[in-house]
Amino acid sequence: MGKTILAGALAAATALTPLAASAETLIFGTGNVPMNPINQRIMEPWAEAVNADAGDALEISVRHGPALVSPQNYVDRVTDDVVQMAWGMLAFDPGRFPRALVSTMPFIEGSAEAGAMAFCKLYEEGAFGDDLADYKPLFFVPFPQTRMHLKDAELTSFSDLEGKKIAVGSPVAAAIVSANGGTPLSTILPDMYQALQRGTADGIFMNYTAFPGFKLNEVTTDHLDAALGGATGMVFMLQSRYDALSDEAKAVLDAHSGCDVSREMGAKVDQWEADSKGFVMSQDGHTFNEVDPEEAQAMKEKLFDGVVAGYAERVPGGAELAQKWEAAMAEAQAEIDSGS
Repeated sequence: MGKTILAGALAAATALTPLAASAETLIFGTGNVPMNPINQRIMEPWAEAVNADAGDALEISVRHGPALVSPQNYVDRVTDDVVQMAWGMLAFDPGRFPRALVSTMPFIEGSAEAGAMAFCKLYEEGAFGDDLADYKPLFFVPFPQTRMHLKDAELTSFSDLEGKKIAVGSPVAAAIVSANGGTPLSTILPDMYQALQRGTADGIFMNYTAFPGFKLNEVTTDHLDAALGGATGMVFMLQSRYDALSDEAKAVLDAHSGCDVSREMGAKVDQWEADSKGFVMSQDGHTFNEVDPEEAQAMKEKLFDGVVAGYAERVPGGAELAQKWEAAMAEAQAEIDSGS
């Protein structure tokens, strides 16, 4: 009898408390086409896990597609409160996040999981300065090392880039192509298929995660693995918008945020990369090689200081940050390799 009365009292109190029982809805814009594997592997499972734990405190409403959020405007959409959280690649807004571009440094070995650990560690240490001061990163998503790919041409060495037109997406990749006698073509990912198909490009720099979705396996034949730089994105809110949430909503988000979650996402990206490479390997007519370690070291000695110097020209203290990044990556990879 007592339990019945207590239950009734709690129900009545809840019903009479304005807004307390109504979950606050946060719109999460991914900017991805609905079938993008990153939605299925990372974004949707994360939102579902938050919602499952949130009860009446919070609800995340995931919205895909570039109409609401695009890779170019994702920060502005959050700032303008069109969405309350978003996913975006920091490299797509380099003027706003210049220090974060340290994660694109080439010739630094390490998995995506290590990249997530290293990036989050430096973030917590304040290494990115004011770049992220106005934002509340919920978790970081690293992308794997860029690789080299050619169409109908042998690829076992950097020297095989000589005389080739290579579609690239960054100045660093362009510098590597030029240093080896090739011609870099600034090309965004959605245009790479046609460039290879039409012969405008002879090859591309890209990680394997992009291959199944963009069918790049249909227009490449030879592949060379080398550590040519990764990239980092984040799922985030405005810090002020996060601060305005209820304590209950903050607690739910905090439980699904931070460096441990970022590391988990990095491991998922590594699996995505492995699955994608496995898909390409299952197709006929493909050859795979790894760059000789001595050649990779020689290329690093030839180009790395120049890459760091160029970065330091744009980012005060960039040389020191590059050193911290390389050390953090090595530390994180060692931790992973030891099974920690």
